[in-house]
Amino acid sequence: MAILFSRCEKEMDCSKEVVIWNYFDHEHVVGTHYKYYNKCNIVAEKDDWTLVERFYRLPIIGLKTSSYGFMYMENPNLIRSLQFGKIGLVLDQTIHLTDIGPDRCLVATEYRLKAPFFFKLLAPLWKRITDRWFINTWDEDAPMRLRRQKVWNLGFRDFVGIDYVNQKKPQPDGIPSNRPYPVQLPVPKTKGRKDGEYERPFATSVEVGYPKPEQA
Repeated sequence: MAILFSRCEKEMDCSKEVVIWNYFDHEHVVGTHYKYYNKCNIVAEKDDWTLVERFYRLPIIGLKTSSYGFMYMENPNLIRSLQFGKIGLVLDQTIHLTDIGPDRCLVATEYRLKAPFFFKLLAPLWKRITDRWFINTWDEDAPMRLRRQKVWNLGFRDFVGIDYVNQKKPQPDGIPSNRPYPVQLPVPKTKGRKDGEYERPFATSVEVGYPKPEQA
């Protein structure tokens, strides 16, 4: 057997707790990452683990496939995801999170694919695919992470918003600039959705940023 390995890392202007929220927020996947994902199904989740089925298209080679992924918090600074593919391959993904300043962190993701020995010839292609995947999904997630950190520091709460904004009052004094972000897992879901299933109901939508028909 061969182990295909790659590592990608970037810094982010938000706390590592916001990044953890982002990784466990499965509801956003089919929207924010519509170029890759078209459906996901949360099979089971509890506390700090999730078993989720995802349907997606790999970058560069364009292969459409699906996998079952078991994701959990190994410790407060490490997310681990074991993804079981269609042909018996297993991807072991570890996401290392490091605080490097107020509302700033380093995210380092390592990908390990255990495969038959002849897959070693595909190591350069594997590196290109994982690098592209990491950077593209990072760029799509970044605005959401930064916005999440900004509104959280202003007093935001899920499904409530910001009280003084809701009440059309001026911002009160004394709101801490670096309000600690709690990790709440499982991430709360939008009420009224069918439990566990998230599927993009349309291929194009200018309103939510999906490509126009000529761009699809």
